[in-house]
Amino acid sequence: MVEEQAPRIGYVGAGWTDRVQIPAFTLGGLTPQAIASGRIENAQRVAAAHNIPHVYNSWQELVHAPDVDIVSIVTPPDTHKEIAVAALQAGKHVICEKPMAMDVGEAEEMFAAAQAAPGQLAIIDHELRFHPLRMQMRQMIKDGMIGSVIRVEIQRLGPDRLDVERPFSWWADAARGGGMLNAVGSHLIDLARWLVGRIDGVAGQLQVGHYTRKDSDGVMREVSADDHADILVRFSHGIQGLIVASGMTPGGYGISTLVVGSEGAIKLDNQEQLWLQKGLLGAGANWEPVRSKYPVADLRALPPNNPFAVGSYYLAQTLAASLPMGETALPEAASFYDGLVVQRTLDAVRRSHKEKVWVGL
Repeated sequence: MVEEQAPRIGYVGAGWTDRVQIPAFTLGGLTPQAIASGRIENAQRVAAAHNIPHVYNSWQELVHAPDVDIVSIVTPPDTHKEIAVAALQAGKHVICEKPMAMDVGEAEEMFAAAQAAPGQLAIIDHELRFHPLRMQMRQMIKDGMIGSVIRVEIQRLGPDRLDVERPFSWWADAARGGGMLNAVGSHLIDLARWLVGRIDGVAGQLQVGHYTRKDSDGVMREVSADDHADILVRFSHGIQGLIVASGMTPGGYGISTLVVGSEGAIKLDNQEQLWLQKGLLGAGANWEPVRSKYPVADLRALPPNNPFAVGSYYLAQTLAASLPMGETALPEAASFYDGLVVQRTLDAVRRSHKEKVWVGL
């Protein structure tokens, strides 16, 4: 019996890849095969740390490497379109970081490239879709355990952008796709769509905390990307909600999700505990813990208390099981179409902030 070869993955980027994606994907069954970065020394350092056999001087070389099956694009958003289109045209499967692109026009070009390569995987790395507790939460909602959904609130709170000494990087540069709305809000918007359905309209407000930061050379630079995003959301069927992506909230980091229905409520708190309320909701109602129905994997090798690392592990497991069998249409993954829809929502939030209006989708 011939054993199927584990999919070989080439990474473009050496930041998030080093901290989270390479450890999680490797543990999940993907083979780290190659890496390229804007700085060759960063690629060499990460390759040495994770036993990656090939380091390339450019992403162009990596996407044409014959021993790379999947290209994972973990670079600033202003580079996503060029790399993704080239990788698809080179016959590779593609995992692209969020947000998909800089704007809807770029996202449409990427979606067209994916449509032109129907035998290749083309997904956005919204790994929270594969997190077991979020999958269980979605199934409970679909099974009607809280009745008809009325309201949704998803918040990612953290203090990371409050640190005035945090150096200027692409994160602070709107021209490169930086900001909390893009980096985190894109995840939360996709999660909201995946949990409860289509978004019909948004009203957004963005905020910058510190207007200047020093870059790596000590030069003071103007911050042009948001540090905090508040988004009022109108879903189909009358559902309303709130999405908050904040780097300006003192205290610990965490993501919380609350879905209120006509017959109860369900929430996943910022400690990654799932809770359920049934029946009448009010001051005396009790939250009952929900036991995970999924087996718990040994993930001690991954960064602790990081739902993105957990989701990445289970995404990798799915890819490792599916791609060798020729399966490239993964129902639970965020397709390039999903990425395009999220991009439309991000652009609408920016327009809403600028024009101070509700924007329909």
